[in-house]
Amino acid sequence: MERVALAHVVNDEIRRVADRFDLRPDQHPVGWLCGCGCSELVNATLAEYDAREGRLFATGHPIASRVAATTEFERQRAPAALLEHLDEELRRKLTDDLARRLERQTLARRLECLLTNGGGS
Repeated sequence: MERVALAHVVNDEIRRVADRFDLRPDQHPVGWLCGCGCSELVNATLAEYDAREGRLFATGHPIASRVAATTEFERQRAPAALLEHLDEELRRKLTDDLARRLERQTLARRLECLLTNGGGS
């Protein structure tokens, strides 16, 4: 169940970082971790993430080996207790890595927009 909790923590951090960059909720898809903790990426907009209350899964997931952990996490839905067990240093590293990734994605999209619009906003 720890992997499920970690996926939710990472996704929550991605959501917070997206707010820092003022991304529009319906704009571009963002890469999220699958909610079953398998580490597969799921592309969805911020609006889709918010509408599903952070419950994003890759197609056909949770996979068989992750069903029990995902079900237990959803049943408890008190991640605070679970998250206390996650390594703080690991959480910080993941957050930093995610912030850099999102920043690169945002800058690349802005550059693409500038190039395709001939320099216009």
